[in-house]
Order: sequence, then C-alpha cells, then structure tokens
Amino acid sequence: MTREVVWDHGVSLPGHRLWLDPLVVRSFAFISHAHTDHARRHKEALLTPQTLALIPDGRRPRGWRMLGYGEPMRRGEGKVTLHSAGHMLGSAQLHFEHDDGSSLLYTGDIKLRQARAVPETFVPKANVLILESTYGRPHFRFGDPDSTVEAIALWCRRALDGNVTPVLLCHALGKTEEVMLALAPYGFEFALEKRCAPCARDYAAAGRPLPPWVELNGDPVPGRVVIAPPVGKDEIRRCLGRYRTALISGWAKDAEFARLFGADATFDLSDHCDFDELMDVVERSGADQVYTVHGYTEDFARSLRKRGVRAWALEKNEQLALAL
Repeated sequence: MTREVVWDHGVSLPGHRLWLDPLVVRSFAFISHAHTDHARRHKEALLTPQTLALIPDGRRPRGWRMLGYGEPMRRGEGKVTLHSAGHMLGSAQLHFEHDDGSSLLYTGDIKLRQARAVPETFVPKANVLILESTYGRPHFRFGDPDSTVEAIALWCRRALDGNVTPVLLCHALGKTEEVMLALAPYGFEFALEKRCAPCARDYAAAGRPLPPWVELNGDPVPGRVVIAPPVGKDEIRRCLGRYRTALISGWAKDAEFARLFGADATFDLSDHCDFDELMDVVERSGADQVYTVHGYTEDFARSLRKRGVRAWALEKNEQLALAL
C-alpha cells in the first residue's frame, strides 16, 4: 500500500524507504528540482538530468539516479515515474504505482498554467496526493500568464522610452530565465545582476537556450532590461542612475510581502499554482486522501475539507516567513 505518509524534516514513505525533498541529508531521496530549499547532498538521490545539471557541485548529492520524464523505474513493490511539474527546468512530480493497484503522487513545487502557448502541466491520477501549497489561501488568484507577461513588457517599454532602466526583481534560478524567455519576443535586451549570471549560464547549459544578455559590471546599461534578485540593490544603485523596480512574483498578491521590497510595481507572474489551480490539481488527480506541504498548509487543507476532501497538513508553517 502507498497510503502511509510521514513528516520528519521532509516527506517519507516508510514502506518504500523513500524520502521526498527532505530538509536533511538522507540515504535515498527524491529531489524534485534544483532550488536550494529542496536540494540536499543525499547519499543517493533520484532526480531528472536537468535538475542534476542545475545543482552546483558543492550541493550535489554524493550519488544519483537520473530519470527522464515518463521513464518508469522499479522501487520495491511498485514503480516510480517522473512527470514535469511546470515549475522550472527539470522540475518533476513523482508518481508511485504500487503493485496492489494503489498509487501516490507527490507534486513538488508545481505550476499548471504556462505562458507562451505551452500546454498545461499534466497531473497523473492517484489515490493519495501530497501537494505543495505555497499559495494556499483564497486571495492568491493570479491573472492569465500571457496577459501578465504583456503587462510587464509594456511597463518595461514605457520605462525605456522615458530613459529609465526597468529592473525586474526575480529569483536568480528559474524565474530569471523564464522571464527572459517570456519577454524575448518583445525585442528586449537584457542585463543580469551578478547573482543571476551563473544561474543563467547553468540554465542554458542544462538545455534551455536563453536570449543574449550581459552581466552588470558597474557600467551603465542603457536600453536594457535589468533582472536582479529581490534582495540587495547596491549594484543597481551604483551603476544604473534612473531606474524603477518591479517585483515579479505570486507574492505580489500579498501587500505585506510586496511592501518589504519597496518595488515601484508588482506583477503576479508566478512559478507556482495559485489557489484555484491547487484545487484543480486535487480534482485532476482524483485523490481521496490529500496531504499538504510547504506554505499555507493548514489553510489549504481546511479549504479542501470544506469541499468534502479528506485532507491534512503534513507540515505546519507560514510561507511568508519562510520566503524571507
């Protein structure tokens, strides 16, 4: 049976000796994607080739088993298959199908709706669902991704036309690169803050070519869209002169969080599901047992129970605090 799920500094399937994105080093664990809050130096890890390529050498697991999307692998009394999670390059959902016919789906960080006419993320059927619930409160409802990208492009163009440098505040790995790809059709040229540059190089090397860009080196970059992490603006202040900032994040829907960064504008382009999409994931999976992890876990589990779904929060925390 695949129904026994335990939280102990990470999700555990005790019956199958398998950890899912544990927070501490384990003997064998699945790493859903390359962000630092999910990737650890496990003794052995299961992950996609792209995820392995995006993890720096100093944080890589000591051993690994790479698995491409849709390739089944035997694990004890069942098989494991990875499917794209739509979160970033290499991100994966783990689908465990037990020989007795039961199944479990662990989403990792997941996003359904994609920009640039990319098909929505596929959600496999499962009896048990372990769902990341970063934006698990009802006020997190994001706009259409393509419309939001268009709004960001218009904001950048207006800034450039006024001889002001537009600065997009994005996480260095994943978000920076996907925003570049989304904005490239509008003809922009890019400059990346030094913390984004290594991630962009790794992203391209891992199989997703990027538009041309230069690294900020203290010199002005007239006519370019600058991308920088949300925290730390010293490099920007030194070399850009007149500039305006925009926070690109699902947290744009949270006024308290947006104020912390003092951005001039906010856009709710996220690499996670919003509240309604999380509900869609549950419905598409067909699961009759749901566990929530990461983010507003108790809130979302409560919302599911109100709709008649058996749901429990595995991990209790406030994602706003974690994001800081």
